[in-house]
Amino acid sequence: MPLERNTVLELVQTILRELGEDLEIKELSATDEQTRLFGSRSALDSMGLVNLITDIEEQLSDEHDIHITLASQSAMSRTHSPFRKVGSCVNYIMELIEAADAQNPS
Repeated sequence: MPLERNTVLELVQTILRELGEDLEIKELSATDEQTRLFGSRSALDSMGLVNLITDIEEQLSDEHDIHITLASQSAMSRTHSPFRKVGSCVNYIMELIEAADAQNPS
């Protein structure tokens, strides 16, 4: 069964909340799709973003048996970063999951 977008959104928000607790960043305790992940008004620095990306990849693999790489040349070469906001990150994750499903149909 394909992973629902809302499930991915909840996973990202949970990871952000946990990162916020670990890094003592209160802005990450309550996030929505417009919450900035990267850029001038983001609560995360570059290492925080790397932690977020690796935690998402790890949880998708461990909990859903989905193996994708978020930080790729394709992601970095886009005009608009998929890591700019929570919503764009979730959309990017869904895009990668759909592409992986298309390559490996069950």
